[in-house]
Amino acid sequence: MRFFRLKMIGLVAGLAFTLAYAFLRQYPFGFDVALCASFTVMVFGNAIRRRGFGLFSGEESKTVAEILLVHAASLAALVMIVRVGSYLAPSLPDWLTLPVGADNQGRVGPSALQILQSLAVFLLGFVEVRVLTAKRVVEQGVVRARVSRWSKADLEADRMNGLRLR
Repeated sequence: MRFFRLKMIGLVAGLAFTLAYAFLRQYPFGFDVALCASFTVMVFGNAIRRRGFGLFSGEESKTVAEILLVHAASLAALVMIVRVGSYLAPSLPDWLTLPVGADNQGRVGPSALQILQSLAVFLLGFVEVRVLTAKRVVEQGVVRARVSRWSKADLEADRMNGLRLR
């Protein structure tokens, strides 16, 4: 997939964040929606880059409902990581909330809590891409056929074959 390069995925994710936040910044959930939009672009961009459009179709692909369920759970975890971190920051010890360091221009760095949140979000995205790109396990010897193409007589014969004693 030549269009799904890492730089392009990052650019589109940044654009998705910017557009979503620009339109929803007056609402309290604007940052969350923008974060979820950029996370979605990053995850599906990397999953399609790794597996191609076979991610959504083919015998070894997961169902669309399964893909959406995994992604919805990941988005919920993402919002919880960000929100819980911001709500808990005042009650955490100083060594977690104070900036790690400063440079020569006086700019302060991230706190240990922000570093831990970033690692958790990265791990969440990594695990979701791995789950989405994993191929479905097909048991050997089991013939998978679409039931909609079978006639009623074929279904009855298959049922009777399963009931025979050997």
